Amino acid sequence: MRAAERTFELPGPEPMLVLLGSVDPGVVNHLDESLIAQAETVDIRSGVVWLEVSDCRFFLHRLVEALSRNGDTATDVKVAVADVDSSPQELVQKALMAATLGEVADLLEQELLASADLDYEVRYQPIVRLANRSVVGFEALIRARVSGEILGADDLIARATKGGWLADLDQLSRQLAVRGVGPWLGAGLLFLNIMAPDGTFDLAAARRTIRHAEDIGLEADQLVFETAERNRYNDIDLAAAQLTKLRNAGVRIAIDDVGDGYSSLRVATSFKPDVLKLSGDLIAALPSTEATAIIRAVVDLAHRTGAWVVAEGVETEAQAKALRTLEVDWGQGVLFGPPEARPAG
Repeated sequence: MRAAERTFELPGPEPMLVLLGSVDPGVVNHLDESLIAQAETVDIRSGVVWLEVSDCRFFLHRLVEALSRNGDTATDVKVAVADVDSSPQELVQKALMAATLGEVADLLEQELLASADLDYEVRYQPIVRLANRSVVGFEALIRARVSGEILGADDLIARATKGGWLADLDQLSRQLAVRGVGPWLGAGLLFLNIMAPDGTFDLAAARRTIRHAEDIGLEADQLVFETAERNRYNDIDLAAAQLTKLRNAGVRIAIDDVGDGYSSLRVATSFKPDVLKLSGDLIAALPSTEATAIIRAVVDLAHRTGAWVVAEGVETEAQAKALRTLEVDWGQGVLFGPPEARPAG
């Protein structure tokens, strides 16, 4: 079959037949019983098992969510869809045009981008070496305009949490950030936020981010996936294991808002990050004895494990001088440059 004929098109919200296939027969174990229960019937047609579902688009969304919980297995899954009244020959044709789960997820994600009702933009804030102010990289920060109002990351997260689309926002933010990268990044690092909407990380979505970045010429080790204690992990050990898988794919891991409390320090030690980011509130508290002691402890922890330390929210030269004295490696804040839009491509 010619490559041009192997095009998978997303179906609409109508009754369809769905074929799932995998080289790993254990993939069925990763399907929620509730997902299987959504099938109207389970039929053997043309020698293979097809699920008949009443809303194919909704089913594919649920399928991606269910199988993405196990990123290693999900990469091997193939999906095909066909009309309920298809002939045996048409079913065979559709089966030959099956797409990988990753390809289906990409199509759903692209559709989300096209149909977003908010005017999104990404701003990039420089991160510099405190010793000489040379640029190490940039953090990508998502913003959105709606009715003339600019929504920051916290507002968007609150809106997405309330509306039940936090996982979509998580993926969308990284995809837009990667798309917006231009020559100005050079060999620098790109800090991207990664959330755990249901208490765990979506490994399949994170791997798509890596693939998108490599498609535009970035190296995996230029990506720094930045997470924070506020994700409310269900299981710290499980979350740490997931981040280890991402690190094995070549990316770096950063922990945000370190120093806000004991829980963030626990996350920092469990995740074994490459970068620790000191909270802006801690930097604002300088030169207090308490803030100085916490920063000194974090720097000692980081440097003993080979990690870098970034101070966020640096606004004054006095803060920068104090941070250099405390041997903090990098700085981020309006003193070194505000978040701003940059030319893509």
